[in-house]
Amino acid sequence: MFDWIVNGTTYSLDDKTNFYVLGHTGTGMMPVRRLEERGPLQNGVTDRGFRLDERTIILSMGISGSDLSDFYSKRTSLLTIMKPRNTAGILRFTLGSTIRQIDAHYVGDALGFDDSARQYLWQRVGIALKCPDPRWYDPTVHAVTFNLGGGSDAFTVPYEVPYKMGASTIDLDKTITYVGSVRSYPTIRITGPITNPVITHNGTGYKLDFTGTTIAAGDWYEIDLGYGENTIKDKSGASVLDNLSDDSDLVEFAILPAPDLAGGVNSINVSGSSINESTKIDVNYYDMYIGI
Repeated sequence: MFDWIVNGTTYSLDDKTNFYVLGHTGTGMMPVRRLEERGPLQNGVTDRGFRLDERTIILSMGISGSDLSDFYSKRTSLLTIMKPRNTAGILRFTLGSTIRQIDAHYVGDALGFDDSARQYLWQRVGIALKCPDPRWYDPTVHAVTFNLGGGSDAFTVPYEVPYKMGASTIDLDKTITYVGSVRSYPTIRITGPITNPVITHNGTGYKLDFTGTTIAAGDWYEIDLGYGENTIKDKSGASVLDNLSDDSDLVEFAILPAPDLAGGVNSINVSGSSINESTKIDVNYYDMYIGI
């Protein structure tokens, strides 16, 4: 049911041969902190919304050996796969066809193996994992592509959402029906040529506006809206954040779940000019969840 993934290698934490997961805490609702203000003569407080805090997950585990050599070999294996690293590991939860993952770091000193929790060939131990981003996610990435090919005259093309396409301009809506339970921050790549590209979330009004900017053929802008990222880089890796308009919403632009948007239906609009058949915009996102 629980696996630990490091550098692409998966280790079972609950195979009932080497290790057992006896219980877990901290896997449900994300830690929430309300933001409040209070004036000098104010009764009560003024609520200013909330922020999500990091979460700590505790796995209660057991190790059982057939003899002392086997027992200590399994202890060594657990120490090896959980050893501290600069990069996060991935805790994966699987139940039938449902898969949820969260990025985490081992913390604390539980793997010091308190001998009072040992009964000869059986050891009980707790593993603490700190998750900087408290959201769980389905590891399957969703890719939505806006294909913006041009034509000789303006006309309407039958598409999953009808849109107008002309020799050099585009104004296209697409709908993403989001099944996650907490907002997802996508990665967006705008591939040129395109002038004055604008991406607007019709449901919230938030936008990413590059009016006054031309992305040349063969170049792209990649917008990382990820938790704590908020970067915009071109093909060479250079920051082009200054090309984003002052009234854009790099922090708030996200794909929202129900009931924030009815049915989790997110309508996204893309507009721009000076396009051709190579122009496209790719929106990649994960389904994110409050907990398991």
